[in-house]
Amino acid sequence: MNEQERSEELDQLSTVLRHVNKQLTSVTGTCTESQTELRDTLESYWENTGRNSADTAQYIEAIDRQKSLVALTEARRRQLIRMADSPYFGRLDFTENDTIEAEQFYIGITTLTDEVNGRLLVYDWRTPVAGMFYDFERGKAWYLCPAGKIEGIITRKRQYKISNGNMIYCFDADIKIDDELLQEVLSKNVDEQMHTIVTSIQREQNQIIRSQDQPVMFVQGPAGSGKTSIALHRIAFLLYRDRETLTAKNVLILSPNHLFSEYIASVLPEIGEENVLRLTFHDCVNPPNNVSAIEIESRTDHLEALFSQQNTAAFEIRTAGIRYKSSAAFTQIMERYVEHIERQYVADFPAIKHEGHILFSRQDWQTYYLDNFSLWAPARRLTKIHELIQRRLKPLVRKLREQKIAEIAKTGEEVNERTLTALARLSVSRMLEPLYRQIERLTALSPTLLYQRLFADEALFRSLSARTAIPTDWQNIKKRTLACLRDGRIPYEDSAPYLYLKGMLEGFAVKSEIKHLIIDEAQDYTTLQYQIMARLFPNCSWTVLGDPAQTVHPYLQTADFETAASIIGKDNPVFFRLQRSYRSTRQIQAFCQALLPPEARTESVRRDGPLPQLIRINRPGEYYTALLQAIQELQAEGQQFIAIICKTAHASRTLFEALRNQTRLSLITSEEDEFALGTVVIPAYLAKGLEFDAVLVSDVDNVDYGREADRQLLYTICTRALHHLRLYHSGTVSPLISRIDPELYCSQE
Repeated sequence: MNEQERSEELDQLSTVLRHVNKQLTSVTGTCTESQTELRDTLESYWENTGRNSADTAQYIEAIDRQKSLVALTEARRRQLIRMADSPYFGRLDFTENDTIEAEQFYIGITTLTDEVNGRLLVYDWRTPVAGMFYDFERGKAWYLCPAGKIEGIITRKRQYKISNGNMIYCFDADIKIDDELLQEVLSKNVDEQMHTIVTSIQREQNQIIRSQDQPVMFVQGPAGSGKTSIALHRIAFLLYRDRETLTAKNVLILSPNHLFSEYIASVLPEIGEENVLRLTFHDCVNPPNNVSAIEIESRTDHLEALFSQQNTAAFEIRTAGIRYKSSAAFTQIMERYVEHIERQYVADFPAIKHEGHILFSRQDWQTYYLDNFSLWAPARRLTKIHELIQRRLKPLVRKLREQKIAEIAKTGEEVNERTLTALARLSVSRMLEPLYRQIERLTALSPTLLYQRLFADEALFRSLSARTAIPTDWQNIKKRTLACLRDGRIPYEDSAPYLYLKGMLEGFAVKSEIKHLIIDEAQDYTTLQYQIMARLFPNCSWTVLGDPAQTVHPYLQTADFETAASIIGKDNPVFFRLQRSYRSTRQIQAFCQALLPPEARTESVRRDGPLPQLIRINRPGEYYTALLQAIQELQAEGQQFIAIICKTAHASRTLFEALRNQTRLSLITSEEDEFALGTVVIPAYLAKGLEFDAVLVSDVDNVDYGREADRQLLYTICTRALHHLRLYHSGTVSPLISRIDPELYCSQE
């Protein structure tokens, strides 16, 4: 780029910033006026309490309209503030076929228009024409728009870094993201929140983000391939493309935990979109306001308990139960059990009668439960039957009350009519109390008791489990499960079967307002969890993201993407596979890949850094000293975000207490804890999905990571590191590491 071109670019930047600042001033004034108007309307509404319904309706309509205006102007103000800092990051010069002159397209996080002549100064990165910036090099290119396919030639691609309104650099690029720029983006330090990747979206990522009208999309990719960022940018793209029919309230992200939900919270606001709903699976099926006598163990509490009781008899029984209850065989048993309840539940129900008079016959049970009300869930059927029996009871109750009134009146003890009626009602209620109890018992369906029955009724279980494999330790699994259920607790491994049974019996609370569902870390869900989600969200499109190599729970049998697709049941699901990891240095990536089988390995961006370090501590008293020294060294190098990852929350608390008075650090042991910059101590299962400048893995010995089942957990936490990875042990090193080529790490004592 010559001096004249650079001067022209600086003039263009000056022109764009002038428009940005002018519009920012205008929208700030509008925002202030709108807020003032809303406040005045609200004050007037509360002051004028003596009004009719028409006035009230007008006030409510005005308030809603003003709230919407305030939200819109505030959103635009935030966009313009970001544009004042960096209005665009790319430029395309595109010549359409059959035209002579190239048109310049400057690309940024949102659109900017010249308010005088309507000319677009900056194009939103989600517009069809901007897609060429990510998908094509210079030369022939095309894009799809409402008018059809527009073909032509890209004659120039230029990239910029603009900060605080100043041009840091600009250069011509032959590919969508120049290696120099990508390296700069990847080499930066991270902070406590994920950020937008609009300036560095790669071609394979862009295809997923802009994929059109796919009812179900599966995205599989290694750690650091940008799956979550892709999902968030896809949401932004859909909200932009379908803005007439789709709002942030219609989109839901299912995250592995609340900590991760907060970590990703900043991305959409950065690109000018309102944040969408973010929940965990546990939130969806067991909302906070749900008052229940039974307690469902959360996934976080479950993993902590599981990892803390390794190498015990109770651990072996529980892991056997986890494997079985998440297996295809147990799924089949649950499906058979639901069918059994739907078809056989009332088979032996007695006739309801009083003094020989049949109110509801055995045939009535069959007729109404299996035929007349068969379209409803079983609990709803029984509710309808209960209402029907109550109606049939009314003539009998009326007759008995009349008889009682006559009997009491004959004694001459009561002459007051109201007293006579009350005494008769009380007498008949006592007389019919056994009948009422029988009706309530027969028409009340308890999912908790029915799930408990599955383990308590051996004959029932044997019939349901016919021709399926039953674990050899079944009796101990059954005993442990019944003890928990009778204590009012649903273990995590029982939560999906229990909630599936409950939903099938009572009906699922369908989330009809959700039009697009994002499932992140999808490799951690079981078949029954997918069946529950398919029923909770039947009318939406899905984006499902995961990596089988990052299955943190080592004993849960989870559903692969093909199985999940068949459960979701949408036509023509689309599968994408990402191959490159952009997070870690080449050295860290090679070490992490060596933890996996050869067929699971992927390529990485060639960004160099130091080898991972395996550090043996020979004296117990030196362990904490070594960690403190590492923290000081890394901080001196400019690493701002350092994680010490322990296997459990208990180990994290112990380490934190030992170090807290010697260095500044924070402790995260709950998914509700705040995530802040600096050095954090965190258990392995909460570190998933996060990334850090440097990771120090504690106790990589044959106790904490000695099982084959620990392989994917160790891989997952090592892949959290961007620039530095150090692993510490004082005992015998984990066999998962000792089998790795020693050329891939630096060993120290």
